[in-house]
Order: sequence, then structure tokens, then C-alpha cells
Amino acid sequence: MKKKIDDQENETHSKLLQLVRHWEATYNSDVERLVFDCYAPNAHLCFNMAEVRGHAQLLRVVKGVLGACPTRKMRVDRVLFSGDDIAIVEAAVLDDAQPDFFSPFCAILRVQDGKIVQDRTYLEPTRWPGLEGAVAHVSPGGLGSPGSAAV
Repeated sequence: MKKKIDDQENETHSKLLQLVRHWEATYNSDVERLVFDCYAPNAHLCFNMAEVRGHAQLLRVVKGVLGACPTRKMRVDRVLFSGDDIAIVEAAVLDDAQPDFFSPFCAILRVQDGKIVQDRTYLEPTRWPGLEGAVAHVSPGGLGSPGSAAV
């Protein structure tokens, strides 16, 4: 019985890891694919004092970031799992234009039916290249703000 459970867990975690790797690759190469391949249409993203809901708003945000800093890249350093639907990602944003630049962040991704339905990213906004390009496209809210109770 234990072996069967371990095999199911390994398969589930392998699928989550595959999604995280695709999330990283598309962040670095094709933001439209990032949005449509990795996130559910009703995805909810929270970070610091902002939140994003759904594909349309997310696409505006990622295009704004890319436009403000086309040389930014993500590097996933570690992935942990909680249950069969959560990937906890330790990563960093790098900037090809600034080789010494390094901004670590953590994302907790809840996945359903192979897509991210909730993304809670913890970052230092003053150290996130291109974030100013996203400001006009996010909604007030996010982590740490009143009314942002955990879902």
C-alpha cells in the first residue's frame, strides 16, 4: 500500500514540477504562453499590495513588466510540494543587462487541472526589474493588505 501511495505522489509531484519548469521557461521566452499555458482563466495572483485576476489582467501585467525590462529572467532554484496541488517555489529574478543583479522571491502556486489557480508571490518590489511597467495594471489588495485573507 505504501508503495502505491508513493508512486501516486511521485507522479503528481512530477506533473507539478513539469508545470513549474514550463512556467519558468515561458516567463523567460513567451509571456503570452506563460499566461495561457500555465494559468487557469480565473487565476488569482497576490503579491505585496497588489492582486491580479484572470488572463486579461495578467497578460497586461506581464507585458508591462517585459516592456519595462526586456532583459529580465527567472531562475527557479528549488521546488517543494505540499500535498498534491501546491508547489512552493524558491526562485530569483535576474537581469541580463545587469550581470550582478539578483532578486530572490518565493511563490506558492496552487494548481488545479494542470493550471495555476492561485499564485502568492513574496518579493521585494524595489528589487524587481520592470515592476513599474505593471503598476497601472494591478488591483489594490494583495498580501498583507486589509481584506486579503488566505483562501
